[in-house]
Amino acid sequence: MYNTTDNANLSFHGHVLISDVDTGEVLLDKFNAINFENMAIAIANLLANQTDNGDGFYISKIAFGRGGTIVDANGNITYKTPKTNGASGSLYEPNFGANADQAVEKAIGSFHVSNNNGSYRDLTSVVTLDYNEPAEALASDNAADFDDAESYVFDELALVGDNDAFLTHLIFHPIQKSQNRKLEIRYTLRITAGS
Repeated sequence: MYNTTDNANLSFHGHVLISDVDTGEVLLDKFNAINFENMAIAIANLLANQTDNGDGFYISKIAFGRGGTIVDANGNITYKTPKTNGASGSLYEPNFGANADQAVEKAIGSFHVSNNNGSYRDLTSVVTLDYNEPAEALASDNAADFDDAESYVFDELALVGDNDAFLTHLIFHPIQKSQNRKLEIRYTLRITAGS
């Protein structure tokens, strides 16, 4: 009889690339923080084929927020700490537009899972904010005040499970979403098991 213990050393690394579809300009290229408690809950429930009151633990959307930074009068940016401690992790301000009562989320239609021979897999989702999203956004990307909700400036993103649990949180320099821009958000989660 064998008496062995395998330590899987399961790890996650998230990376976000935001670019302007028309110009190719990269607006953000950054790694994010992981909510390890929610990720562990999700993995255990996925492996057990369990749901949470009918909602799954799989990643279903990207949430946008605008409370991750403080910009002072001189343009200096202070970045807040990602909210990834505990199951109640969330965005600082779950909207980046004029409707303060409505969270701004974009459903993920499909994923690409890398096919390699190693002990990791990349789960990549691509979400596009089209020209008319959101419909109330300014015509061009020249906001004078990033703190004004009507400017549609966002500075935080998160991958969210179907059960509304936040699995990641990323805070970055503010980006304005206006109607003259079509933005592509490429969110990759690398899952590594083994040494």
